[in-house]
This record gives sequence, C-alpha cells and structure tokens, in this order.
Amino acid sequence: MGRAREHWEQLRAALEKVDVETVGELYAPDAVWLEPQNPPHETNKLIQAYLSSWMQARENIDVSTKRILESEDGSFAAIEWAISYTAAGRRWNSLPRSSWIEVSDQGIAYQRDYY
Repeated sequence: MGRAREHWEQLRAALEKVDVETVGELYAPDAVWLEPQNPPHETNKLIQAYLSSWMQARENIDVSTKRILESEDGSFAAIEWAISYTAAGRRWNSLPRSSWIEVSDQGIAYQRDYY
C-alpha cells in the first residue's frame, strides 16, 4: 500500500470518527483542496477548520471506498467513493464522490474532489 492510499484510509476513518485533529495532521502545511462550488481551501489549518465545521453539522458519517487507482510510487491516487450521513433530520445515502490526491513528505499536498 502506497502513501496516497494510506492517507486516504486515514482521512476516511477521521471523517467517520469526526476526528478533527487527525484531519489537520493529514494535510501538508501548504495543502490545496479544491471542490465544486467552493473557493479553494488552502493550508492544512483552513482545510481542518472547514472540515471541522462540515463534520459538526452531520451525524453517523459513513465513507465507503469503491475503487482506488494508485501510482506506482504511491504518491498519487484516484479514489471513487460514496458518503452517507444524517443532517438536519434527514439521512443522505451513498452520495457518489471521486477524489484525486497527491501526497508529499508532509502529508496530502493536493486534493480535488468531484461530485
């Protein structure tokens, strides 16, 4: 298992546990995370703050990995996944997502999500 896959598995678990501290540790200090309909999230601290707010507004988060394609050196991965959660009294099930991540020696340096 390469670094990108390991970081994805740690991120997936941290989201499910609402583990804000681990989320911040997984991203590099100068990380960039891009997602639809939002401006870029830049730096591990701002990514951590955004995801903390996002997680606090949801319950029973479940992230299921469908497929991972990883580069030979383990620094890049494309992940097909789905997320389920409860928010505002409603259950959202198996919302499809995909992420591209690049991992440096300092953590996830780049992430782009599609949905």
